Amino acid sequence: MDNQAWDRVRAEFERKRDKNAREEARRQREIGEKHPDLYALMKQRHEMILSAARAGLTGAAPENAEQVMREYNEKIAALLSAYGFPRDYLAPVCDCPLCGDTGYVYEQAVQRPCECLRKAYLSALGQEARRQTEDGAPSFAAFDLDRFPADAPLPGTDITQRDYMRAVRGKCEAYAQGVPGGPVKTLLLHGGSGLGKTYLLRCVESAVKEKGADCLYTTAYDLLMALKNAYFSRSGEDAQVYFDCPLLLIDDLGMEPLIEGVTVEQFYNLFNARITRGLYTAVSTNLPRDEIQRRYTERVLSRLLDTRSALAIPFQGKDIRLIKP
Repeated sequence: MDNQAWDRVRAEFERKRDKNAREEARRQREIGEKHPDLYALMKQRHEMILSAARAGLTGAAPENAEQVMREYNEKIAALLSAYGFPRDYLAPVCDCPLCGDTGYVYEQAVQRPCECLRKAYLSALGQEARRQTEDGAPSFAAFDLDRFPADAPLPGTDITQRDYMRAVRGKCEAYAQGVPGGPVKTLLLHGGSGLGKTYLLRCVESAVKEKGADCLYTTAYDLLMALKNAYFSRSGEDAQVYFDCPLLLIDDLGMEPLIEGVTVEQFYNLFNARITRGLYTAVSTNLPRDEIQRRYTERVLSRLLDTRSALAIPFQGKDIRLIKP
């Protein structure tokens, strides 16, 4: 979890609750000043609620409490309408009726992040990333093809590494253009070190952010730590963003520790959930396909290479970091 983004979201929700509480108090003062009869009815309802609550503590709550409350509500709504106010003018003021701006809802007595909180956090992550982006951030336009050799064809082919990477760049750019809405949901960049996988992954991220779409970049190591901590704490809150963000970019798959009973299972659950929900996932790894299968099992590999919605791009050639400019 990005603590800075999370702190901003929490602060924003607190400001939102304070603002709405002030508005709710202002409306009550307005009614009290303009319509004493309606205000008196509100006070009677409030006293009835307190009496019912006190009686409930002793197990002696009146059986008709709900009916009485409905009658009070209807009387108050009718008077509001008669005085030219909306019928719900004195209802609790909040931006999200599901959670009341707390950010959480309860499902079968289990607290879950509300959808409004998840969306706010994803938006904050995007804003944080944009703030951190500098003029020299990776981009397809800045992808320097001249760094790749053009003096000989790649083994077993008739094209040079430079021409091959030109085609790879085009495929990655097309994938980014298709987020969201495109048919290719999963992008797998695999091959040796120093071939441009991470840079192109960040290019995809930059291009998607330029369109205003939400995405999240992480390393496989950081991702696993978040999934592991959420798993052992029995709280999915800290890891839920990885299941929800429209585009998740995972760099260096295979560099994370292989924890028995955790790594494979958590990655499978994540990939499977995102594919099922039609979300976009882009992954880079130095592992060849057979090593991906050996390390993560066929189940995970099949999710990354699903021919119906995935594109796997092998990276070939020389490590450009070892080539003298």
